[in-house]
Amino acid sequence: MGNNYIITIGREYGSGGLEIGKKLAEKLGIGFYDKNLIDAAAEKCGIHIDVLHKADEKAANPLTNPFLHPGYEAGTVNDRLFWTQSEVIRELADKESCVIIGRCADFVLREHDNVLRIFIQAPLADRVARISEKYLIEVPSEAKKEVLRNDKLRRSYYQFYTDSKWGGREHKDLVINSSILGIDGTVEFIKDFVQRKFN
Repeated sequence: MGNNYIITIGREYGSGGLEIGKKLAEKLGIGFYDKNLIDAAAEKCGIHIDVLHKADEKAANPLTNPFLHPGYEAGTVNDRLFWTQSEVIRELADKESCVIIGRCADFVLREHDNVLRIFIQAPLADRVARISEKYLIEVPSEAKKEVLRNDKLRRSYYQFYTDSKWGGREHKDLVINSSILGIDGTVEFIKDFVQRKFN
């Protein structure tokens, strides 16, 4: 493991967690992993990448998610994606410093000492405004519905695979409201926190 360190970022939908993670990785000069973990998982398990993208960060549901055909391990496509992504995440933790967005990475790396577990949140009104602007949603109630729907998906996914509560303080080193300092201010705050923890 050497001097590698991993920053895992869980985030409420519309809190700016993805943007914060990208900017943080750039500032620290380390790797950044989000949906590109699916590419690595597809290569590792041999399931077509389009199938895996549809299963990304969704809890397995045997009634709506197909089971894998014979020749693969038991379970649904969602299960296989989670297991394979978890393998990839553990391999990354052993070889490089990086930021990992979502995908239960804080849980997957729960036995690693070189991990900073962060959760980014923001008031609902701010998240609705951000999503409205980002996706040009003109009706606030529609934007709110989208925010709540995505939060529900993330909560279900996390709780299904970890049997732990999504969000909040549980198993987190830092929980931060991105609305207080804004995106760039939050990046700088976390960067300073990272440097103090790992240096």
